[in-house]
Amino acid sequence: MSPEHVIVIAYTTLYRKGGRQFPIVANTLAREKRENGFAGEIISRAVESKRELLDIFSALKSAGKLIAEFHFVGHSGMYGPMFGTVAFPEQFSPYEWETTLIPFAPEASAYFHCCRSARWFAPFFARTFKVKAGGFFWYTTFSRNKQRYRYAAPTADPPRLYTIGCKGRKSHGLVASLVKFSGLMPAEQMRMFEPRAPAGDTTYNQVADLYDAAFSDITVRTDEWQWLNEHLPPDGDLSVLDLGCGNGALLNALSARIEYGAGVDESAAMLAKARQRNARLANLEFAQVISPALPFAAAKFDVVISLMSFRYLDWDPLLAEVRRVLKPGGRFLVVDMVTVPVKTREYGQLLKDKLRITFGRRNNQLFKAKLKKLVSHPDWKKMLAYNPIRSEHEMKWYLESRFGGQKMEILNLGWNARLVAFDSGPVEQGVEVKMSYP
Repeated sequence: MSPEHVIVIAYTTLYRKGGRQFPIVANTLAREKRENGFAGEIISRAVESKRELLDIFSALKSAGKLIAEFHFVGHSGMYGPMFGTVAFPEQFSPYEWETTLIPFAPEASAYFHCCRSARWFAPFFARTFKVKAGGFFWYTTFSRNKQRYRYAAPTADPPRLYTIGCKGRKSHGLVASLVKFSGLMPAEQMRMFEPRAPAGDTTYNQVADLYDAAFSDITVRTDEWQWLNEHLPPDGDLSVLDLGCGNGALLNALSARIEYGAGVDESAAMLAKARQRNARLANLEFAQVISPALPFAAAKFDVVISLMSFRYLDWDPLLAEVRRVLKPGGRFLVVDMVTVPVKTREYGQLLKDKLRITFGRRNNQLFKAKLKKLVSHPDWKKMLAYNPIRSEHEMKWYLESRFGGQKMEILNLGWNARLVAFDSGPVEQGVEVKMSYP
């Protein structure tokens, strides 16, 4: 007897807005599957944590059942579905997905009815689980019609409700918003992705030479360098871990004021640059890591730094490791770039930052030319497509929830991105996270 094939529809109700509407969307999906002739079991269930979703997969595997279709209805960040609440969000990291067993049937498919899931997550999911996977490129909204936007009041209970991708004010400005609410905006067709491997290397390996040329001196990152110096402890006998150390320029700049420094990175080509740059410095060492496990003893470091790398990392698994390797009183310092459109009230600060950065680069024409060569290179653009920048609220809500009372700072503004920084304070004062996974 062949295994029973089921459809799983998972949805959230607590994370952000629309919690009372997502169950209606899930019920609509289930009803239409029945109307289209599916006679098997349909599991439609709210999942408010990673653990609750894993429990569904585990129960199906134990029962010998296979998933023909998997649907997620809710909110997502750039790296996929969000669970929990904004006060304490949860998200599977890429490593967690890659180490999760989902009992998919042959020719199975997955559908992510959530914002921007086609930009990175759906193709990643397809490659990881060898199934077709679909998502929306644009932000999603609730609609009473799945072909064209039709307003659905948050307090209403329409017989059918859909989560659709739709151009609107967030993505296309006020004109698109007016077209949307006039009822003339067509729904975006869900974009489906085949389980194909990327063509070639999508890591920093291919841009190591260009990156190293641009950032041989880390102090050209003036705002980042100034903030780190202000937040590093004054004690000169420090041990420092650099997560995503890249070409080793940061530890090189710190080497004279620290007792010991270690850098870890996934990119072999970048680590080669780091070792070459720091070959004569006996107090520095570098190691390749390909999982969130850190190859260091507990309570080894005074400070862990993540400079322009936290966006790529496996947050929950790695944070547990960061806490493990930090000494009591140790600090976790994060500086990174996040995406968010500039707000009207921020235009004054945006202008100041633009003028300051432009003037600084005019005084360093060589750095300006090397940076332009890096960011315009096809391999750099390809790397970013497979390793996207996070949204501001994703990083802010995550870090501030894990280290209560600490606030993310804005270092400078751009039109659609900004530089932010976060100091955990003494790490043991943060929340002792009892992760729902693993």
